[in-house]
Amino acid sequence: MSGEEESVEAGEFDLPEPAARPFAPAEMVACGECLRTNAPTRMSCLYCGAALPVTEQSARLRRPALRPLEEWEAGFNVILHPRPAPAPAEALEEAASLLRVGAEWLREFQAAGRALPLARAASREEAQLIVERLAARGLAVETLSDADLLMGTRQRRLRALGLKDDALVGLGLPGEDERSWEWPEIGLMVSGRVVRKRVEVEERREKSRRDGEVVETRELSEDEAVLDLYPKAGGDEPGWRVWADNFDYSCLGARKSLLARENFVTLVALLRGRAPGAVYDDAYAGLRRLLAAAWPPAARDDTLGFRRERAGRYSTGALTVVSNETQFTRYSRLRWRLTRRGRA
Repeated sequence: MSGEEESVEAGEFDLPEPAARPFAPAEMVACGECLRTNAPTRMSCLYCGAALPVTEQSARLRRPALRPLEEWEAGFNVILHPRPAPAPAEALEEAASLLRVGAEWLREFQAAGRALPLARAASREEAQLIVERLAARGLAVETLSDADLLMGTRQRRLRALGLKDDALVGLGLPGEDERSWEWPEIGLMVSGRVVRKRVEVEERREKSRRDGEVVETRELSEDEAVLDLYPKAGGDEPGWRVWADNFDYSCLGARKSLLARENFVTLVALLRGRAPGAVYDDAYAGLRRLLAAAWPPAARDDTLGFRRERAGRYSTGALTVVSNETQFTRYSRLRWRLTRRGRA
């Protein structure tokens, strides 16, 4: 467990809901599938989920649903790019209303000075609606899908590195072929920390009682440094990933110490020295609060099983695991995509 422990909470960025207003019968939109009427602000039918037809009135009133997506769902990310001059206050107020957030939140995004995700939509149509509305208010935005970020492809996990005079050799898991990049080929390094929080709750139940009694709660947290490496060119294959606590630091030679954390820092400094032309990004830790709005930490619930104590009494356990690994991966892939585009 790290002494510099960071909090990872699912849903830590609660967005306010807009105030509802009644609509006249003439403004309502009929679904072409189930024929039921829907508010003109909706893009899909409330009852059957089918896409609603666009009328002259609804085109102006439509709003993105921005429902939280499950981890397995493919989404479409609305990316806000920095601009030399900040957007006018009125434009920020209108954009904040569309996204159901405060204008001050958008100002923080602008002040960050780098491309960041404003929202993650369930469909390309919904993302495009956000882009069109925000672009009309002077914001520089675009849509990048999860497919664009190759979120369905895992990075090559390294167990060791070989540092040659002219190349960096990556040694993957047992059975995988080694690969190498010449030092000038390395284009981007993204570092951060992956934090995992595990909460176990044990309840005692009796047949005579409806509610259970919590008898024990255990909470464990751990964090691990991670480094992603990407080449300047190449196909649509993500780069390499180094985990600090599961890595062979023999490549450091005499500079190797007994602590993984110290070895990781030494390794990063060594790689940066060998590949001075590569972009190095270590801003992830300071951006996690902003990233959580569109890319919240992933939470997974599970059960610890059932245990009978005596006749009429038994205990059950519930497990919740929260991790920011997917969030870091999305950020890393976004930096990779934009860095490659900048070089192109």
